[in-house]
Amino acid sequence: MGFNFQKKSQYSRRQIYQTVTGTEDSPNFDMGQTGYGRIDNDLFIFMNIGIPGVDGMDYKNHYDERTESVSWCAKKKTHSGQPVMQKIINGDLNLYLFSRWERNEDWTYLGNAHVVSYQDNVIVVDPEGNETFCMEYQLTCKGIEEDLGKEEIKSGELVLKNQKPKSKPRKKLKRSFKGRKQTDYLLKAKKDKKTGELGEELVLEYEKKRLSELGRADLVNSIEHVSKTQGDGTGYDIKSFNEDGTEIFIEVKTTKQGIDTEFFMSPNEIEFSELHFENYYLYRVYDLRLNPLNGSLYIHDGNILDGFDTEPTEFLLKSK
Repeated sequence: MGFNFQKKSQYSRRQIYQTVTGTEDSPNFDMGQTGYGRIDNDLFIFMNIGIPGVDGMDYKNHYDERTESVSWCAKKKTHSGQPVMQKIINGDLNLYLFSRWERNEDWTYLGNAHVVSYQDNVIVVDPEGNETFCMEYQLTCKGIEEDLGKEEIKSGELVLKNQKPKSKPRKKLKRSFKGRKQTDYLLKAKKDKKTGELGEELVLEYEKKRLSELGRADLVNSIEHVSKTQGDGTGYDIKSFNEDGTEIFIEVKTTKQGIDTEFFMSPNEIEFSELHFENYYLYRVYDLRLNPLNGSLYIHDGNILDGFDTEPTEFLLKSK
């Protein structure tokens, strides 16, 4: 993220490639000739609208300038089981969307795109008139407000509060068995993920400041954003330190809502808190605001089950 492409401005494939790589090289085959090319975790989409591509395929791509919504067909014979398609669906790739309406014109930058929904097995016709298939994505180029720059995150602030969540009596859950229509679930999941990442970044800055104020600036560079360096599954998000240099394990849960908002934890996260209760901390970031970036902080130390009740929301079933 962070390439300085301007919406509605035009770029050649060569300009795009050189901007991204910081070189004067000519683009590789995917970036220079095909419908999309990947560089690290960035995917650059070149979408023809109303004209066939180099391979003769005329996909029914569409762009609505007013809503910034896009229908985009990936290459023929793409499907949701393929690794790159999975990464697009899961939001693991940054999508930079370029389009053109005439064969010989440069590519207009539509924006950083986000997946709203997708469909497999969309029928398209090749140049010989034969039917084939592709994936079709519904995208939006409207910015996600949670997409903040490094400087905005670094200047953010967390305020530790004495407030604690209100105790809630346990009630027997009454099932309603009513349908719930969830729209734009992929976009919502991406926004939730971005919110969680912002909370973790705020906690990282908070820990650096805390250790510096304790006179342990020597430990600041040893703080580790474990969910980034090692991925999910470790049972916590950040490794930091006490004043005496002993390690602490921090799980971060973030919400834009109030302190009493319920949250989810995995069985792995709960078990880790039980096993490492002497060095375990939950940092609950709540009332998160984005402009400017700030939030409130509640800290629970020890076994998470000493302060919170659990409620099963789904089960994994195996045959008897």
